[in-house]
Amino acid sequence: MKNLFSFTFIALLLFSCNDQIEFNSPAVQGNKDGSLWRAEFYAADIDFGGFLVEGGINLERVQLVTVTDTRGTFPLGGDAPNRALFKNSQGVVYSTANNPDESLSLYPTIGEIIVEDISNTTPKTMSGTFWFYAYTSDGLNTVNFSQGVFHEIPLIGGLEEFPND
Repeated sequence: MKNLFSFTFIALLLFSCNDQIEFNSPAVQGNKDGSLWRAEFYAADIDFGGFLVEGGINLERVQLVTVTDTRGTFPLGGDAPNRALFKNSQGVVYSTANNPDESLSLYPTIGEIIVEDISNTTPKTMSGTFWFYAYTSDGLNTVNFSQGVFHEIPLIGGLEEFPND
């Protein structure tokens, strides 16, 4: 009986170890205001000479916009032309292109998008990291993303940057 149990256990281990292990790939995720935020859908586009990476869950969206379509580090905030945007479920847009109201913060928006890899697959994919502080157009509300990752996001096109109202 002990041998039968051992054989059954070993057989279960062998047959349950297959190539169907699920990894979170592709993925767009990060800590939004300290809580894990993980996109359920994602895509990327090359437009106007730069990248646009988008991830979303329900009605929320994150967009990362660079001015060139190369690997590299893209600063956000201040005079930097790169942008990170977040649209919440009520349609309110937060952007690194907006400055905070002086009553809220004396510090400007900051952040960074790092494009680490662009694959040569079909379709091409891109991977990297990001973090940012973004404000509403009136500068009174903020959202923070830290430890953000976009991994193997397909460059399929058809995306548009949402307006910063």
